[in-house]
Amino acid sequence: MLKKSLPIMIAALLFLWTISVQAHEAHVGEIINTPTVTYKTAFTIDVPIEMWNRALDNPCLMGRLWETYEFKPSYAMTRTDTGIHVSDSLGITGDIRQISQSARSRAFYARGRFDHWAVPSFFTASGVVAFEYADRDGLSGEITIFLRGDNGISRFVMRLFSGILTRRIGNRVESQVENMQEIIRDIVNDPQSIRSALTGQALDNFDRVFSAAETGPGGDQEVLSDLQRRMAR
Repeated sequence: MLKKSLPIMIAALLFLWTISVQAHEAHVGEIINTPTVTYKTAFTIDVPIEMWNRALDNPCLMGRLWETYEFKPSYAMTRTDTGIHVSDSLGITGDIRQISQSARSRAFYARGRFDHWAVPSFFTASGVVAFEYADRDGLSGEITIFLRGDNGISRFVMRLFSGILTRRIGNRVESQVENMQEIIRDIVNDPQSIRSALTGQALDNFDRVFSAAETGPGGDQEVLSDLQRRMAR
C-alpha cells in the first residue's frame, strides 16, 4: 500500500498558493533553517510590478480568475480567520497565510495534506514560499520554496524522493508563473473582457483590487496607457 501511494504522496506536497502568517512563528523559522527539500528558480515576466503585487495579495480573486481561464489544476479557495483554505483538483488541501511583504517581495506559509483514501493522514508537510523581485526591463527575481515534513516519516519519504519532488515543483511553478502573466496582462490590456466573465462578489472584488490600474490622478486613459506602454517594453 505504501509503495502504491508514494506518487500520490509526492503530489500532495506540491501546493503553492499562499497568503498570511505571523513572522515570529517558531515553525516558520524551523522550515527555513532546516528544510527537508529546498527549491529555487529565477523568473522573468512582462507585467507591471504593482499589478503583480496586487495579484499575490489577493489569491482568492486570482483563484476565481484562474477558474475563468480554465487553467489546470483547478483550485477552490475559501477565506478563513487567518488566511485561506485551498484545495485543488489533485486532492491537495491546505491552509495558507502570509508571512511578510514589501514593495519587492512576498513570503507565504502553508501546511497541507492529500485528501485521498490511499494516503495515510500522518503524511503532511509545511512550506514557506518566498518571492523576491525587481522592476528592471520587466519583472525579474527568484522564487524559493522551503518544504519540511511535519513528522519523521514524512521527512524520510520527501528526502527519498527529493529529485522527483523538486522536478514536479519546478513544473508547477513554471506553469503557474506563465498563467499568472497571461491573466495580469489581460487585466492591464483588456480588463473589460475579464469583467464580462465575472458576476456578483467576484466582479466587485475585481473592481476593488484592480480599479487603480485604470483610474487615478491622471485619469482613466492616461494611467491605463502608461501601464500598456510598460507592458510593451
